[in-house]
Formats: sequence, C-alpha cells, structure tokens
Amino acid sequence: TARHVETPPLLDQLLRAKVGKLDRFGHKLNAVHAIFGRDRYLYTAELTLTAKGFAVVGKATHPKDLLTCMEEALEKVEHQFQRREDKRGQEARRRVPHRPA
Repeated sequence: TARHVETPPLLDQLLRAKVGKLDRFGHKLNAVHAIFGRDRYLYTAELTLTAKGFAVVGKATHPKDLLTCMEEALEKVEHQFQRREDKRGQEARRRVPHRPA
C-alpha cells in the first residue's frame, strides 16, 4: 500500500526477495503487509509480518530515500525474529527436568 508516494516496481521486487530470506528463522509467514508513505519531507515504511501465533511490526522513517527506509524497517523486523529465535532456544533448555541430588 502506498500513501502519497509512487512505489517503483524495483521496491516490490526487493521487498519480496528480502522477506523470502526471513525463512531461515524457521517461522512460516502467513501474510506480509507493507505500507509506504510520505509526509512532507519524510518517507515512512511500516512492515507487518504475521506468522503462526504472532505478528512482527517494523517502522522506519528516512528524509531522503524510500528504499533506505524499507531496508531499515526490514532490519528491525529481522532483529525481532532473531530475538524470538534466541528465546525459543532458551525455553527448550529450561524445560529439562531437574534431577534430585
């Protein structure tokens, strides 16, 4: 979706390619929703990725370039996926039953 800005086809292709790389975290994505906008001199990008049981949102603004704005939002989403992956590994280690001495 675009608000007050034209999105070039290159932006759509790059977004699809980079979101496809997020499969390495092991979460199957159900939906990807991208909103690009421009308010006076600021470009904004808001990415909402939904997977089974949770949603991840990344927002970014940049004064000059819409592509840079999208990449910053994707970095934020990737960081959130990485944190979820780290937490999932810690929970698996916590579930080991305690052996009495």
